Amino acid sequence: MARYSIPLAAAALILAACAAKPAPAPTEGDPQTAASRAAITDYARLLMVEHKPGEAFGKYYADLLIQHDPWIGDGGKGDVSFLKKRREENPGKYDATEQYITVIHNILADGNLVAIKSHVFTNPKDHGREFTDIWRMQNGKFAEHWDVIQPIAADYASSVGCGVGGTYEAAKQAGDTSAKPVCGKPDPKGDKAANKRLVLDYMAMGYKPGKLADAIETYLAPDFVQHSGHIPPGRQGLIDYMQPKMAARLADHRTSKVQHVIADGDLVLVHRLVTSDSDKRGAAYIDLFRVRNGKITDHWDIVQPTPAFSVSGRSMTGGPDDPLEPGRQHRAPRADET
Repeated sequence: MARYSIPLAAAALILAACAAKPAPAPTEGDPQTAASRAAITDYARLLMVEHKPGEAFGKYYADLLIQHDPWIGDGGKGDVSFLKKRREENPGKYDATEQYITVIHNILADGNLVAIKSHVFTNPKDHGREFTDIWRMQNGKFAEHWDVIQPIAADYASSVGCGVGGTYEAAKQAGDTSAKPVCGKPDPKGDKAANKRLVLDYMAMGYKPGKLADAIETYLAPDFVQHSGHIPPGRQGLIDYMQPKMAARLADHRTSKVQHVIADGDLVLVHRLVTSDSDKRGAAYIDLFRVRNGKITDHWDIVQPTPAFSVSGRSMTGGPDDPLEPGRQHRAPRADET
């Protein structure tokens, strides 16, 4: 499994050491990636476009699926049990799964790792939540699953999906977004190895004291587009947002641990756990970058605080044998945690 359980600063040193033997650029002829892409696209069509969750889960979920979502237990039927119970307990908040409306932003495949970034509405009054789901595939099935989920604030719903499907009604009109993800398919001409190195180098440099502005100037395109609704636009907006936070984060020993990197053409998705002295459990992050002509042109992110519980007893972002994050318990959520 491709997992990068190292601090970002160390990532840059490792990548530099490997620079003498760069990995070859990906091709559409890579059989594992091609098979993974076909599977995740078919799964997205069944679940999110044709609204056939039973068929989608039955076809692609392994019986022994390892589950890192805090609310869901291990096994191929964990999702079904969770979704059924949630609807029974909150029928006014959650429609039947078959009635959910989903706009798919991106679909990525990289070897045995696949990901979907999407905006999901559970009923007509819902502003929706932004999801990134990551699966590790084995023998044509989803063997392990992670996700990061963030509720969408009403005042920036339109920013999360490249301007498409920001409301329930607009999402209903978006069409087959499994065939045409609204933020575009990965460009197969992109060099995924080079793009992966560039993104990790940018993140590592940006974490160094006093290097944020240099990292932004070095790696971000002049016309860089920021898709995070809470961050001002452009390169200067990112500096203005981040710079005042850097000293406090350094004093709090804020650490970013990269767990997975999925590179597909011109898109690079980074899955990481961010912790600090004041937040030992931390939060799971997804950062998605588009890289073109050697510069980062776009950025999206999703953030989810790590809860105190885990139904499966699995870590939020780690591997199958990693311990729970500090302060977490192997248990179901209490009523005040749902």
